[in-house]
Amino acid sequence: MTEIKHPVSDGDVTSLILKHYFDEIRAAVESDVIVVGAGPAGLVCAWTLGDQGYRVTLFDKKLAPGGGIWGGGMTFNRIVVQRDVEPILREAGVEWTEDGGALVLSSVVFASRLIAKASSHPKVSLFNLVTVVDLHATEGRITGVVVNNTGVEMVGLHVDPLVFRARAVLDGTGHDAVLANLYARRHPETKLTRESFMNAERGEEDTVANTQMLAPGLFVAGMAANNVAGGSRMGPLFGGMLLSGKKAARLIAGSLGSL
Repeated sequence: MTEIKHPVSDGDVTSLILKHYFDEIRAAVESDVIVVGAGPAGLVCAWTLGDQGYRVTLFDKKLAPGGGIWGGGMTFNRIVVQRDVEPILREAGVEWTEDGGALVLSSVVFASRLIAKASSHPKVSLFNLVTVVDLHATEGRITGVVVNNTGVEMVGLHVDPLVFRARAVLDGTGHDAVLANLYARRHPETKLTRESFMNAERGEEDTVANTQMLAPGLFVAGMAANNVAGGSRMGPLFGGMLLSGKKAARLIAGSLGSL
């Protein structure tokens, strides 16, 4: 007796994957905002802008989005956030344990819920295994990104990239600050200051304070912001990242104006 009453053929599997993936990525060629880096700041920024009606395309170069959340501290899969971010945790449906005046979370649950909140949003399209290799600019304003398949970039194949355009772009690529460095390479007057030594308490404040518009159309958040302005590094403490994502969304929405 067969257990599967509604089998799907191999050909249909392939056809359905291609149909639905390419329908979504074709629609993402032109969007309101492109967020590069699906870490905590990028994910929060993406769904917050989506809630305001902006169409957001979110690129992450890794197989598993989530940035540095998954491993917790030194592979111990727990992280800590400040009580200040309780409203954001509730938005994402993340549970916590309060201890010592802080909130302790499972890093796996935290990453999973943030990713699910952003990627399931009707205004957000998340594409993993996509690497940004350059910026697109129009008359001095950043108006998109140039992307390639992560696998292609890893093995160094000479394959031409594609362009995705938007009205604003956010660098949420963490310690590498990829987009900020791509911009500064063409604009040497843009001075980038690498992140300072680790000081989690100071770094959390720095991350929010350094979230900014770096150039017309180009914004930075999370650890990318600290790599631009020299903020302190921090470890498995993520409240500042969440607040940075919210601040980035406010700055981007303010620059774009009403829909």
